[in-house]
Amino acid sequence: MKKVLITGIEGFVGSYLAEYLSYKRYKIYGIYFAEPIKRIGKLYHCDVRDYANTFKIIKEIRPDAIYHLAAQSSVSQGEKNILDTFSVNVGGTLNILESMRQAKLKSRIIYISSCAVYGRSNTRLTETSQTRPISFYATTKLCAENLCQYYTRNYELDIIILRPFSHTGPGQSEHFVFPRIIRYVTEIEAGLKKPLMTVGNINIRHDYLDILDVIQAYELSLSKCQKGEIYNITTGKPRLIRTDIEYIASLIDTPIRITVDKSLVRTNDLTLLTGSADKFRELTGWKPKIDFHTTLANLLNYYRKKLLD
Repeated sequence: MKKVLITGIEGFVGSYLAEYLSYKRYKIYGIYFAEPIKRIGKLYHCDVRDYANTFKIIKEIRPDAIYHLAAQSSVSQGEKNILDTFSVNVGGTLNILESMRQAKLKSRIIYISSCAVYGRSNTRLTETSQTRPISFYATTKLCAENLCQYYTRNYELDIIILRPFSHTGPGQSEHFVFPRIIRYVTEIEAGLKKPLMTVGNINIRHDYLDILDVIQAYELSLSKCQKGEIYNITTGKPRLIRTDIEYIASLIDTPIRITVDKSLVRTNDLTLLTGSADKFRELTGWKPKIDFHTTLANLLNYYRKKLLD
């Protein structure tokens, strides 16, 4: 039974990953900052910006693997809180890596980066595509990637970098588009809101995954991926956000009028974000299994239930 430490275990992805790995019979340890909704495994309260405490925990656990998920993950919040975003996303990553070096551990570290590091593109992105981040969040993720590569080259740490593309599911923060939209739609359905939805730029095309497909990819990376390599995790099938919002609206009986407010359109919106996961798929055999309309229906039912609670 491998000991796996998950940083940010209380977060959207961390909680799903902990549950899945526990089911797969890994021994789970977790670092959390905000109080977890689910408590799986042995948990430690720790701010990854605190090196001394981070080192103490890692030295005590001596994990066989670390999934480093702890981060400020919202693009919009990243612009509003630049210093905090940098200190968590870059400083926190440095503390994890340096703790592993000082503890003299060669355990596998899986660093969860982001497709946002690529920036604007009109093509299908591969791991060798140029990185040109246009948001501060993406800039910090690329900085953290560079730290990972430095520690791999200079200190022989066993680090894998994953670049997941957009994903969603029940429990994701409403800073993200589909949870925010679907919560609003359920409130319209319940008669709590007028049947009018004001949105920003929805004429964008992004790859999207279900969270359950993402965490299965993360588990495969533990044993299948190669030290020092970068891997995209994605469908390679971009979806028009407008079409999916119209589909969500069609799932309730109340007609909804959708209008665009130009003041909600962000200058750093990526109008096309699609990539290739061929490198990862050929190595692991992974492929997405969950149809995205099923993902959206699951989100709708999740918010319907929340209204009843």
